[in-house]
Amino acid sequence: MFHPAGDLVVTVGIILFLFIFLRFLYTIPLKISLSAIRGSSRLCGESEVGLGQFSIAVLYDGTLFGEMRIGGRRLFSFSIPKTGEEGANTDEGKPEAESIRSGMRWIPVIVQGSRRIIRHFRIDTLTCHARIGCGDPCTTGMVYGYIQAIIPLLPGEHDICIVPDFYDPVLEGHVRLDTRFVYPFALLVYLSRIIIPEVLNKPVLSGGRIDAEYI
Repeated sequence: MFHPAGDLVVTVGIILFLFIFLRFLYTIPLKISLSAIRGSSRLCGESEVGLGQFSIAVLYDGTLFGEMRIGGRRLFSFSIPKTGEEGANTDEGKPEAESIRSGMRWIPVIVQGSRRIIRHFRIDTLTCHARIGCGDPCTTGMVYGYIQAIIPLLPGEHDICIVPDFYDPVLEGHVRLDTRFVYPFALLVYLSRIIIPEVLNKPVLSGGRIDAEYI
């Protein structure tokens, strides 16, 4: 049985601890990394999404599988089944006008959400060492020139080395991109505020026509 003053101290301590913990959780960035290696007879890649010390990775090396990691170390792995065509959802019976109208309704939401996503998005590092060739010297030279013109405009740290092959069609090398979203929970709350109202206000269709009460 705590003294009344002790109860107050314990309550204040719990509230302060929760505040510090939630503040710490709020500031943890969401890290996303993509990497791929392509050789003459091999293609493999990896994508990883992590929050703090926890991350989930999807890897491809002939087969597709995933891993759960803590502190960069594999905790366990799991297989990812291939998607079949049986459960594919087709919109063949959906009128074209209805599809266009439904898509147009989301354009303002996409534009507004994209602006906020760009504000939270950061590129940490970009590494790309590759040998490219289009089989034609003219086309290869044009592609190589475009790439060299874009490289100085890239944000963040980057290590890009492109070697053109003017004789053979080839695409070999490795690439890695490390990005992060700062304050991901604030971004999630903002996106929910603009997406959920659109989902809840979705018109009800009867026989391909919008009900009169939603017009």
